[in-house]
Amino acid sequence: MRLKKTMTLKGIVIVSLSTLTGMAIAFIANFYILEKILISDPCYYHNHKTNIIFDMFYNFPAHEGFHPYPTVFNFIFTIASGGLCGYVFSSKKLRKI
Repeated sequence: MRLKKTMTLKGIVIVSLSTLTGMAIAFIANFYILEKILISDPCYYHNHKTNIIFDMFYNFPAHEGFHPYPTVFNFIFTIASGGLCGYVFSSKKLRKI
């Protein structure tokens, strides 16, 4: 029977930094790459309807000129998915060490 190792300080630092790095990469990918691909022309949505998935991630506030703006759900989803990817990556790397 193999006992589970307790995490050392080095492991905690690696997991924490990997999780934060995953969050940062997710934000960059979401707001600088994916958003530019999905919303190439923000004025397009003045005259066209959006679907429910788009409405979950973007709303149209007046302070943005009724152009798509990320919702709180979008921020939470980005943080959670980036953190989870960073955590999974670091966990797999720590198992190999």
